[in-house]
Amino acid sequence: MAGLKRLVFILAVGVVSGPVPSEGQNPTPVWTQIEAAGTAEDHDGADAVVVFDSLFVDVEETGLSHRNEHKVIKILTEDGARDHTVFRFDYDPASNFVEVRRARVHRADGVEEVNLDGIVDLFAPAHYIYWGARMKLLTIPRLEVGEAVEIWTYMKGFQIAYLGEEDDDERYIPPMRGHFYDSVLFQDVQPVKQKVYELRVLKEKPVQFSTYNGEVHSSMVFEGDHLRYTWWLNDVPAFHREPRTPDLSDIVPKVVLTTVVDWEEKSRWFHAANETVFAVTDEIQAEVDRFTRGLRKDEDRVSACLHWAAQKIRYSGLSMGPGEGYTIHPSTMNFHDRCGVCKDIAGMGLTLLKAAGYEVYPAMTMAGARVERIPADQFNHCVVARRLEDGTYEMLDPTWAVFAMPNWSRAEGEQNYVIGTPWGEDLMRTPSFTAEENLLEVEANTSVLQDGTMEGTLVLTARNYSDARLRRALAFRAKNEWANLVHGWLSTLSPEIELADLQFTRLDDFSKPVVVTVRWKAPGAALVHDGGGFIRAPGAQFLQNARREIRAVGAAGLDTREHPLLVWYPVRVVGTETIRLPRGYRLASEVEEVEAGGEIASFHLSGSGKGSTIDIREELIVSKRTLQPDEYVELRESVEALKEFASSRIDIAK
Repeated sequence: MAGLKRLVFILAVGVVSGPVPSEGQNPTPVWTQIEAAGTAEDHDGADAVVVFDSLFVDVEETGLSHRNEHKVIKILTEDGARDHTVFRFDYDPASNFVEVRRARVHRADGVEEVNLDGIVDLFAPAHYIYWGARMKLLTIPRLEVGEAVEIWTYMKGFQIAYLGEEDDDERYIPPMRGHFYDSVLFQDVQPVKQKVYELRVLKEKPVQFSTYNGEVHSSMVFEGDHLRYTWWLNDVPAFHREPRTPDLSDIVPKVVLTTVVDWEEKSRWFHAANETVFAVTDEIQAEVDRFTRGLRKDEDRVSACLHWAAQKIRYSGLSMGPGEGYTIHPSTMNFHDRCGVCKDIAGMGLTLLKAAGYEVYPAMTMAGARVERIPADQFNHCVVARRLEDGTYEMLDPTWAVFAMPNWSRAEGEQNYVIGTPWGEDLMRTPSFTAEENLLEVEANTSVLQDGTMEGTLVLTARNYSDARLRRALAFRAKNEWANLVHGWLSTLSPEIELADLQFTRLDDFSKPVVVTVRWKAPGAALVHDGGGFIRAPGAQFLQNARREIRAVGAAGLDTREHPLLVWYPVRVVGTETIRLPRGYRLASEVEEVEAGGEIASFHLSGSGKGSTIDIREELIVSKRTLQPDEYVELRESVEALKEFASSRIDIAK
């Protein structure tokens, strides 16, 4: 999914306001700012504070940018001293260049210059995507609380390796030659006393910009043949991360800017940059003819092409050299290598669909975050758009279609995208999806034996994204790990849970929902004696423990939230349980009905007993993919009610 990586040209190491100071320059003004920056108590216990971060970007006519950053960080705690012993600067040799020009440590008794000869240049850690990224590491002498590190850095180029190894500065010019774009965040996990971003462009290349998620001060002045834009913000508190928070760009103050006129211009460029890579060879055509043979309906043929790409192309990003990072790999390469990232998997799917006779185009999208109206690159994912006869589009995503039924994931609702076409398309957005579309049904049939053993079956049936998570729970595990999976689902019923059998429909049959049937046994899970006893509901154990299969349950761990919660998809979970007691036993008291939550998230419980049979129904509904903090309260209440019932005793009598 992150195959396009982050197409916003955010250069994490950028900028300087003014020249690098000479040796022996009086540091008193900087030290005064350092002292005035305060202590940990002034910053809610933070380990460090950014005294100032000044970034100056000078853009040439070609779009080549020169970025100078001047930054001072004050250490507030011992942990902060430990965490700032090494500074890391990431870059890609094919598209950008980074240089640490000076570094020094401000101490109470003077200034210590840092020896830059000790900088090491290494391959950056990589996972799934191996494009040759590198990092420079600068070691800082031992720091004490109250001291500060001052660093000047320079970078030219852009973040993603779009181009090949050209001569001179050509490799650093962005692919959309002559244009510049950026998305600048003004808040991070450290408090910042002052952040300044300055941009210098030619008068004939003015930028359009907008601020989001709060106020950012700005100005623009004429400077000869150039325009100088400045954005700044003072006294910015630290952003306190929480689990499953949406992308930072959706929450913190930011400026999005670009010299590009509109999204249609970006759309036309994206099409032109990739139009030659979707060639249908005889070998590809023969394969498409083979796996679509006998399929008459468009929906079946489209699904066959999409799932061929999803299941046959492994997610592994190997560099093809020139054009890597943005340009889609040629389909001949993908077909032969059977690996790639999202853009390449999408490209393979597009080529297969083209061979099947459909009009299709590549599209850029942003999974998990907004794309703002300002047409700056704000994308991290690549998908496919199929143009229908009426001119509308059907969106297809082969990367997310791995072991998933639908052609477009129901976890990709409310997602912005731009399709690359010759005529140009505006920014669009996928629709919202409903909780009912991602239904998960859990049917539990349980027998309680006289010796306290409980045994039974769980039958799991799901739709759309719930279906995908259930399929993947099995498909992404080896067969010898399935018993551990079931144990995790039911371990709160008894640590002695045993998997008796596991049956499921074909995981690679995407024509119908997967059905999983689990037969299990748990010695000693119930207490049964002559006077009565108690049991717990097995289905409720699954609902509270299947946190990967029911994402919303695992997302309700905090008492309250400061920031929104992204659960990715709305969901409705319905559990029906039938528990058969030993002969002569009955439900001692009615199952208390529970209504928890509200309109956004809710949990409902009901139950009754008839003879030696107990019937229980649980229903959990989460109706949005992103919950605001006040809406999260409903989810927390609903999940806590579910957990309370799962852990409570159901008394039985004889």
